[in-house]
Amino acid sequence: MGKFSDALCQIRARIEREPMEREQLRSLCWDLGIPSDFEVVQISWKPDYDSFFYQQLCRRARRLYLFREEYIFDLPRAIAVETPQLGHATYLFSKPESVEAFLAAYVTTTKEAIRQNRANVAEQLGFLGRVVHGSNPRIWLRSLAARLGEAADSAHVASEVE
Repeated sequence: MGKFSDALCQIRARIEREPMEREQLRSLCWDLGIPSDFEVVQISWKPDYDSFFYQQLCRRARRLYLFREEYIFDLPRAIAVETPQLGHATYLFSKPESVEAFLAAYVTTTKEAIRQNRANVAEQLGFLGRVVHGSNPRIWLRSLAARLGEAADSAHVASEVE
């Protein structure tokens, strides 16, 4: 991808400022001459990211946005903000009427401000809580399913982990 490094740097700079939806990124990459088989998720992927967290959320998502070093998943019942790395947590927000309005508000705050509900930002965004990435992904997956109101069938959850 060396010959596309300038284009990728431009895209990375843009997603530092604003969330971009996966299909929008694919179109932008195509316009910049980047091959269509390039997986846009790689634009912000870090070597120490764990694909398990990303894949579990991706299979539930309607749409995916890249923003800074995070992935924002538009799920059927919620919004999940994910940094797929051990030591981080999945932030869950209630499903907004407008994802675009949610994103516009989200980009103006920080996770610390959300956790501390500074200026009532957690309430404004519909913050439901965090699901911490522990050493056992099964626990994270069970907690995520429970928070999302999915059936907590432990056999089903266990099979998704294996």
